[in-house]
Amino acid sequence: MRISARWFGAVAVLTTVACVLPVAPARAATGVPDVRADDGSHVVAETTVDGDPRVLDLTVRSTGVGAYAMVRLILPRGWAAEPDRKWAAVYLLAGETRLQDYRGWSANTDVRRLADDAGVLVVMPGSGPAGFFSDWWNYGKDIALNQWETFTAVELPQLVDRGYRGDGRRAAAGLSLGGYGALELAARRPGVFRYAASYSGNVNPTGPTGELLTDAIVTSAHLDPEALWGDRRRESARWEAHDPLVNASRLRGTEVYLSAGNGLPGPLDAKLPIDVLPGAMLLEFLCGGQTTALVDRLRALGVPVTADLYGPGTHQWAYWQEQLHQTWPRMLQVLAGPAS
Repeated sequence: MRISARWFGAVAVLTTVACVLPVAPARAATGVPDVRADDGSHVVAETTVDGDPRVLDLTVRSTGVGAYAMVRLILPRGWAAEPDRKWAAVYLLAGETRLQDYRGWSANTDVRRLADDAGVLVVMPGSGPAGFFSDWWNYGKDIALNQWETFTAVELPQLVDRGYRGDGRRAAAGLSLGGYGALELAARRPGVFRYAASYSGNVNPTGPTGELLTDAIVTSAHLDPEALWGDRRRESARWEAHDPLVNASRLRGTEVYLSAGNGLPGPLDAKLPIDVLPGAMLLEFLCGGQTTALVDRLRALGVPVTADLYGPGTHQWAYWQEQLHQTWPRMLQVLAGPAS
């Protein structure tokens, strides 16, 4: 497939549119839990959102990222009243910054209402402007910078478990770039998540359209595409190591859910602004094709997958809200199993 430079530029522009129960952990003088991840990462600040003591914005000093990272956390209704109880956690992964990063799920869906009676922690981390939930190559330099896989799959679970009483049972779901992240982390870090769902994810970054979209997303965030995984040809093994479709067999043992539309305007697009519609159509067309290919690959390998390839629909929140509702009951069922 030959892709022109003009089409690459168009996509870059369009992406800018669219055992013994432990006691409760001690809290430092600042009010945050006095705990650290193994690499020293720690929460430096908690901010209550909208006056709700159960909804917190956490500022994390991340060793892997080499900077501060933001996380929105919804505590279970009984969290304060049951200080010795531990809880399972649902991780909702964000798209790129223009989709409102760690604040996107609570701003654009009713996840706060869903969380009221769910009895789980809801963890919504950011991943930088285009972090790809990956540990960036950074041209092979031994530096702690943009290590977003480490942050999301190692540092943050340790902080949630140690500081907010998570019990190690985790499910992950993500939209767009976050959908890629849920599968990427499940494949590369088996056992971190019991359940992984991708809604309209860029799940085949080494494919022709996936490579285009990956470069466009990173470039539109004013970052260096080659710092992510290197040059596509010279560092092909590194690219392939971060591709869920290439590594589909490694998803065996994780319950997988995939969904996407085909990019044609659908039943939830009537209120989408006309200037946003072309970008939302193109992005969903690209992600929908990749999602379909991954469904086919998983089934060919005999890896169980549940799929909703729902036809007409574009790359926008109305569909992801619907998918959250569709998958939420099953996520809770998977998390209801005993902690390991």
